Amino acid sequence: MPEATNKQEKEVLVNDLQFVRLKIPRVIPPELIENVKGRTYTVDQFYNYQEQQVDNPFNYLFALIDDNKKIQGFLWAESNIMEGSLFVNTFSIQKEYWGKGKAIPKVVKFLEELKKTTQAPRVFWITTNEKFFLKNGFHRSKNVLMEYN
Repeated sequence: MPEATNKQEKEVLVNDLQFVRLKIPRVIPPELIENVKGRTYTVDQFYNYQEQQVDNPFNYLFALIDDNKKIQGFLWAESNIMEGSLFVNTFSIQKEYWGKGKAIPKVVKFLEELKKTTQAPRVFWITTNEKFFLKNGFHRSKNVLMEYN
């Protein structure tokens, strides 16, 4: 029984996290940036870029904070200026909050609100785990991401 209680506690913990817009990117713990799969930038490059974008109204950097105001995750999205669509560049959360994807419904709910606020017609998110995102309300886009090396 303690294991079930532990799972329930973690779900509650995820639900208690709050999104807060950041103006100081360096408060994000480096390990959260390092844990981003497939990233092609260093932690310092991320911080430097975000510092340059702090006044850009189309750049959205949010922290996920707990009740003690400790950063447990972050989300970085940008708005396409021409068409207004949101593009999620990065989402990272501390491993103890993963809970088989329990954080994703919270992110989806938050993105719905951000979509309304920005009047974005759609949200794009690059992932290597298509099946997981399909289970969480996403669908394949008509657009296809192509890569040229």
